[in-house]
Amino acid sequence: MYPELFSIGSITIYTYGVLVAIGFFAGMQYIVKYSKNIITKQQVYDFLFYVILIGIIGARLFYVLLDLPYYKSNPLEIFQVWKGGLVYYGGFVAVLIFAFFYCRYKKLNIIKLTDIFAPALALGHAFGRIGCFFSGCCYGKNTDCFLAIAQKHPTQLYEALGNFVIFFVLHSFLKKSHKNGYIFVLYMLLYSILRFIVEFFRGDDRGTFLFGLSPAQNISVVIFVVAVIILLFTKNGAKNEK
Repeated sequence: MYPELFSIGSITIYTYGVLVAIGFFAGMQYIVKYSKNIITKQQVYDFLFYVILIGIIGARLFYVLLDLPYYKSNPLEIFQVWKGGLVYYGGFVAVLIFAFFYCRYKKLNIIKLTDIFAPALALGHAFGRIGCFFSGCCYGKNTDCFLAIAQKHPTQLYEALGNFVIFFVLHSFLKKSHKNGYIFVLYMLLYSILRFIVEFFRGDDRGTFLFGLSPAQNISVVIFVVAVIILLFTKNGAKNEK
């Protein structure tokens, strides 16, 4: 692992923070490029400022709640986000709730926007998971599998690769005629499957919830079911013009 990229005096630049920043930048540029007919560039920047802030707060809050006894004893570490420790689903849910109310207030078409944001989410998340790999968090179980790194499943890289694949799949649909919201629902479907599978290989404490599955797996099941229901009920919906 390589958690620290470099240091300048007392200032340390963490690899995780740099890769998360790269992911945010890549996702932002993607949104700016493909949302020109829906939202202005300035509106994108304004929206993303809040999205990034809310996303980090939600992801960090969920992470802290999963290890609350530790953070009760070390409260100052709650704010040390640059060292790693974000739960994607926490940020995802927080941003969805915020985006709904923000778009209603600004009178923006949230359905069309989600189709642009979905590939950007997958792209940014892929870089974030590479950051997790270098940070050493979200590690896998011990294994003698040929894919092992330091005798562990590189679950961070499994998910990064999966997210890159999802990005390219979603991007291919963006260029075609599609129903409004279809790409975002497809993202929900594909990522929930990816996350559910990768969780089986995680070696860090995942906790257990319903049916002996981890909290993330339970959330994945819910998102998968919701996505399938939406796809079934909107099968004959109107298509968006290419």
